[in-house]
Amino acid sequence: MAAKYHQGHDVKSLAINLATILLFFLPIALYFGERERYATYCGVVAGSLLLSLAVPPIGWMRPHPYTDIPGNKPLTFRKSD
Repeated sequence: MAAKYHQGHDVKSLAINLATILLFFLPIALYFGERERYATYCGVVAGSLLLSLAVPPIGWMRPHPYTDIPGNKPLTFRKSD
């Protein structure tokens, strides 16, 4: 019987996902936004990208679902048996 797949996200993955979403919406914000706020929009995206690079993964190596080490599982919000 195969082990159950633990589906969860660690903090670094969530930060990268947020930065990618903001980067995706940047051209839309620049097109429809006010010209005076262009630097703010770009600053928010640049800051989120820097934050996603600075956030460390949880554990001494990046958590992943296929590990044999019990303490190296991804952070999950739901408990799975």
